[in-house]
Amino acid sequence: MGKKLGKIVICLSISIIFSLADNDKVYSQSILETSKAIIESKNNEEKNQPSEETKEKPKKRYVQTSWNINALYKSDEEWNKELKDFSKDSKELKNYIGKVTKSKTHLVFALDIKENLDIRMNKLCAYVKLKQDINKNSYKYLNMNDTLDKVYRDYVSICSDLELEVLKLSNKEYKEIISNNKINKKYGMYLDNIRRSKKYYLDDKSEDLLEHVSPIASLPGQVYELFRNMDKKTNLNPSEYASALESPDRAERKSAYQGEFIPYNDNINTLGGLLVGQVKKNAFYSNQRGYKSSLEMYLQSDDINEKVYDKLIETVSKNTSSLHKYVSLRKQVLNLDKLYYYDMFVPIVPPVDDDITYEKAQGIIYSALSPLGKEYGDILYKAFNERWVDVYSNENKVSGAYCLSVYDNHPYILTNYNNTLNSVSTLAHELGHAAYEYMSSKNQNYFNSNPSIFTHEVASTTNEALLYEVLIKNASNPKEKAYYITQYLDLIKNTLYLQTMYAEFEKTIHEMVEKGESVNSLVLDDVWGQLLKKYYGKDYELDQLAKVGWSRIPHFYNSFYVYKYATGCSAGVSFAQYIISNGSDAYINFLKQGSSDYPTKLLKEAGVDLTTTKPIEDTIKKFDSLVKELEKTLSK
Repeated sequence: MGKKLGKIVICLSISIIFSLADNDKVYSQSILETSKAIIESKNNEEKNQPSEETKEKPKKRYVQTSWNINALYKSDEEWNKELKDFSKDSKELKNYIGKVTKSKTHLVFALDIKENLDIRMNKLCAYVKLKQDINKNSYKYLNMNDTLDKVYRDYVSICSDLELEVLKLSNKEYKEIISNNKINKKYGMYLDNIRRSKKYYLDDKSEDLLEHVSPIASLPGQVYELFRNMDKKTNLNPSEYASALESPDRAERKSAYQGEFIPYNDNINTLGGLLVGQVKKNAFYSNQRGYKSSLEMYLQSDDINEKVYDKLIETVSKNTSSLHKYVSLRKQVLNLDKLYYYDMFVPIVPPVDDDITYEKAQGIIYSALSPLGKEYGDILYKAFNERWVDVYSNENKVSGAYCLSVYDNHPYILTNYNNTLNSVSTLAHELGHAAYEYMSSKNQNYFNSNPSIFTHEVASTTNEALLYEVLIKNASNPKEKAYYITQYLDLIKNTLYLQTMYAEFEKTIHEMVEKGESVNSLVLDDVWGQLLKKYYGKDYELDQLAKVGWSRIPHFYNSFYVYKYATGCSAGVSFAQYIISNGSDAYINFLKQGSSDYPTKLLKEAGVDLTTTKPIEDTIKKFDSLVKELEKTLSK
């Protein structure tokens, strides 16, 4: 919450959708510090066409497979009334400014009020986001979001003033307060997060100035979103583009690739200016606050040591030989003279089932996730039968996939299901987030129930890893087995290797700017191109359009985020191996811990230590073994 303190980076807008599109998966995030709406999304850029079954029975099918948003508010009018009531009721919290640390009683009363208001704000934000995302062309919900944004900013200002009082306490005074067991158990993590920012807090005048600058600082990301969603013109929608990239017709793949990338290339100087602006903004804030770097500033919120980030890049960079081998195998199986970007997504083994209905997908997921036990299975049942999921694509719905959690309600999942195994995997991924949030909220108080994105990626990837482990084990013939192996390989390739490549790109360009070096679109192209060759190897042919791939990654406007997918993948694959052999008790307990401690500590207690490189090395070994198994299976 307090933009001045606990997350002292920038004040972001209520709801921003990011896509991570170079690996043809899209991730979305709602950035609301006051809201418990942690959204993480993934899709397969972006296979979102409705199935024939959907087209035949649109009304009945849509109702049964769409959200019940009325569970939040019965109407827009009810939402508007609640927003007015919230604005009025927040004044009760404002009355505690200047008094919150006068006594333990004052602090508890203030935090109890804040907890209630946070939950209400979470619900207000969720309603608008969900409505927007199934009515993407409606200005009504854009206007509602703008109205909400003003109330939100006023509320954040109140919370920041209260947190400032906690921050300004002497260490002796703070230790006296936190020694109270009741306060420590319920509010300890929240208060500690505030206190960890103490050494980076400036004087009041400077903080006030930075707070007023923050809306300007968010402009690079906002302008980028306007370009991507409104000004970029292509012949294919995301679903058609994704389908074209998987076409066996190489000319169709190349045409789709050029149609998608050329609009970015035509605007590359503008897009380069926006990304450099984002990096310079980060450098400004980190410098003003006394951080060693932008990276340190962003990792601080999760209490992550920079060595975790650096060791990830170092370990993966030194172990790209298996990925090179997989890329070369793709070139060989497809019988290509040169392998370009547009050849990286066509299946090298034909799908064994390209008509997996949503009902069948549920059965596959129940079976694959059965090692997680009955309690987890019961949550899956609720998700499928209580309308947690908005399943199919339609013309008014955004592309991609995500999970948005609403405290005291239930998570909401958006997908664009299209009857492919990739859609099944995406659904399993989002259900991982949903189950994590649901278990956290049922076992932790509000302040401790909001898991970090760092650990969220573990929960989602564990589900996908289990899905492929079970499918490979139960394959009925070599062709089926080979197909499932390629899907598991692509999961690790896209999530561990490519996200690490993105993380290395971010670190490189930030270091260049922080050293005072000149960075423009040509430099960005060059850095990106070198990384593509480094990660994909000698059999990957680098053309000019591929070099502008960095401009298609909106996550770079949510800085130093992508590495969490890579660490999440390594932890998720490690958990999957352990669960299959030893059961799920430790993992389920991890899910129930929510945000009651810092991410790396919670993971270490569950058996996965991300302060070491072992989970990363184990995942690389898994990838290597799958490549060898694929070669062996294809030779049969």
